[in-house]
Amino acid sequence: MTVDNQSVPKTKGLVMHSEARYYDLLAWMLTLGRERAFRDRLLDLAHLAPGEAVLDVGCGTGTLAIAARRRVGDSGSVDAIDASPEMIARATRKAADAGATVRFRVAVVEELPFPDATFDVVFSTLMLHHLPRPARRQCVEEIRRVLKPGGRLLAVDFATPARARKGVLARMHRHGHLALEEIVSVLGESGLRVAEVGSVGVSDLHFALATASDGTSTASLDPAPTTRSLPPLPMPRWVFALVLAFLLVAHGIVVSATVRRLALPVLALAALGALFVVAHAGVGGAIHALLRRRRRS
Repeated sequence: MTVDNQSVPKTKGLVMHSEARYYDLLAWMLTLGRERAFRDRLLDLAHLAPGEAVLDVGCGTGTLAIAARRRVGDSGSVDAIDASPEMIARATRKAADAGATVRFRVAVVEELPFPDATFDVVFSTLMLHHLPRPARRQCVEEIRRVLKPGGRLLAVDFATPARARKGVLARMHRHGHLALEEIVSVLGESGLRVAEVGSVGVSDLHFALATASDGTSTASLDPAPTTRSLPPLPMPRWVFALVLAFLLVAHGIVVSATVRRLALPVLALAALGALFVVAHAGVGGAIHALLRRRRRS
């Protein structure tokens, strides 16, 4: 893919350049290897169906766009844009390796290079908070322009200020946040009808699903958006195994150091060994109970 960067307008938002080198590794670490489940959840939230035309704005390294291409099938199409040439270059290589036909291009969200009423679905994930308020409004108006009548926009972003967030994903991603009310407001002001809002179930991410007018609805009569909070993604079992292994190693080191320092008699060693076994049996039982509870839910 070749891009004339001189012809690409400048964005007023934050653009990631060097981050493209380790973005995928960071995403895997932040989601504990559950990125595929996370992306599938976003596709489900957007009700993506075979044969639809999709646009991913602020696509990063293209993981969601590639997943969307698989969902829409050969009868559908996927375009994806990002203001970072480095991100687009990496996304293009990933799509080629995956055998996925996705049209990636360097472009800015304030001036989408597509005709009116082109797409059935537009994704904006963890992107709107990178834009100042005027550019955010401009971006959403452009999205509304390229959506077909009745088309859908799924916007996903962080819910709370960085200093108030909890969890690994939130701590590693400190560029900003966007209150759900702000997302709903800018979507409505740009002529979109917000149909559904809620929690994504990953870190403190929330979503808003909006539709473009098909000419049959009246804004004053549109119902309030449905609120739906999704359950947390299941924790991978290997995480519990890793924690248990860490505890075993740590306690083994402590016991070994204690024995060498105190030269304990045989009876004391036996008592310490029994305590060691009981303690780790309790940890193992707690982890097993947690896994069973998660399976039921």
